[in-house]
Amino acid sequence: REPRLLSLKRALQIYIEHRLNVIERRTQFELDKALRRQHILEGLLKALSHLDEVIATIRASADVEIARNNLMSQFDLTEVQAQAILDMQLRRLAALERQKIIDRLAELERAIADLLDILAKEHRQREIVSTELSEIVEKYGDDRRTQIISADGDMSDEDLIPDEECVITLTRGGYIKRTRIDQYRLQKRGGKGVRGASLRTEDQVDAVLTAMSHDWLVFITTMGRAYRIKAWQVPEGGRDAKGGHVAGLLSFLPDERIARGIVLRSYQDADYLVLATRKGLIKKTALSAYDSPRQAGLIAVNFRDPDDELIGAELVNNDDDILLLSRKGQGIRFTADDEQIRPMGRTTSGVTGMRFRKGDELLSMAIIPAETDEDSQYVFTMTDEGYAKRTAVSDFRLQNRGGLGVRAMRMKDDRGGLVAALVVSEDDEIISFKASGQVIRSSVADVTPTGRDTMGVKFVGLRADDQVVAVTVNSDRADSAEETTDAEAGGNGDDQVPAETVDAAAGDEFEDGSQESHDAGAPDDVSLGRDIDADQEAADE
Repeated sequence: REPRLLSLKRALQIYIEHRLNVIERRTQFELDKALRRQHILEGLLKALSHLDEVIATIRASADVEIARNNLMSQFDLTEVQAQAILDMQLRRLAALERQKIIDRLAELERAIADLLDILAKEHRQREIVSTELSEIVEKYGDDRRTQIISADGDMSDEDLIPDEECVITLTRGGYIKRTRIDQYRLQKRGGKGVRGASLRTEDQVDAVLTAMSHDWLVFITTMGRAYRIKAWQVPEGGRDAKGGHVAGLLSFLPDERIARGIVLRSYQDADYLVLATRKGLIKKTALSAYDSPRQAGLIAVNFRDPDDELIGAELVNNDDDILLLSRKGQGIRFTADDEQIRPMGRTTSGVTGMRFRKGDELLSMAIIPAETDEDSQYVFTMTDEGYAKRTAVSDFRLQNRGGLGVRAMRMKDDRGGLVAALVVSEDDEIISFKASGQVIRSSVADVTPTGRDTMGVKFVGLRADDQVVAVTVNSDRADSAEETTDAEAGGNGDDQVPAETVDAAAGDEFEDGSQESHDAGAPDDVSLGRDIDADQEAADE
């Protein structure tokens, strides 16, 4: 025996071999113990079948040796079985219940069969190693207690990276990329957009975030775990780049994928992180609870229903309001104070935030900050057919959580289903991603404010086989943003997509059959829609 220098792989192999040896010896010990117990119970069962004769034989014997031999010869018992009977007081022997012994024997037979199977199959032994290590981690594992910091004067990688605005794009196939915001030029509403990511046929954009390069990105997965990285750590790519796979950045479990993401400058940005699920559950947890460098992720939420999934994650303070919107156009607004939503730990499942009628579910969650001027903030909704509308936040009255809410947008089959709902100001920009990979950046101001019970206007031009799949808001408009009309988008530039006729190019048709004409020579001829004001019904339900 002498010290040896081992690679990490070899050290792990030796440890696993040791654990396999321990499991094999432990299993053999438990098997021997079970076989001995089985043997004794079989003897007791024989004794119970002839209880009166056994008791008479014991009483008639002069000593223990004679009694043991008599039991062995008369009742076909082994020495171990006979001794076990003699070790019991006669009153205990008489009190034994035959059915209990039969049931115990059946349990032992199943246990013995399982132990024999473990000894015969190495893959079962390895499963036990994995299970026991997971239990140890769950019981004794804790986060790193030391903090690794740079010495004074040291320069980190982040110091060399400019802190610039960017768009983080994530696809359903798990590809993620970072693109500078100035690569998406501003267009009028109804524009076709510019070429986006070159994706596989079956892939499409699933989530979009706007951030600064030095911001934290906190991702919460379908398994309810939270991971974090810096925005600059996401692979950078142009508009038409596919990006890198998220598995190369985060230590995901098998079959785990990102459900939602949030952007943080620091963990003092807000008091709480609020999460919402498709089934309408909502929970509020201190934001500081997620401040951990643990690469394996943290538990963020436990789902009550295995079919449920996360649809929203937002920063919130106690005096803010929360707005939930359903896929069928219902909305409910309530305060985020402790009376409505008490703070919970990371491993809880939450409380009911919104209830639904049959076939409906939660689509999105937005935060209305306490300092908001409600007349200058709007709820911006968009359908997958590219129709959008904005409604003043003040149109949504405060309610208690757990209700059905009020109508937020009038839905119509030919205008598509809701795909996004955001809280915006008139100075903000909307970045829309299409299933085809094209991207369009447009101003919120292009959509005229309307009431809740309206259908909206054409905001994104689409081909017949295309649709809007993701939407995000850009609140910090670039000073050098170049306004590009739809006609310009159809020019000969390499980064532009040829324009094509969209619905009602000569004017939008209204429900009464009339149309609104557009002057083809007007500079604003890309504004292909108008606000469609439906009759106001009793929207509060």
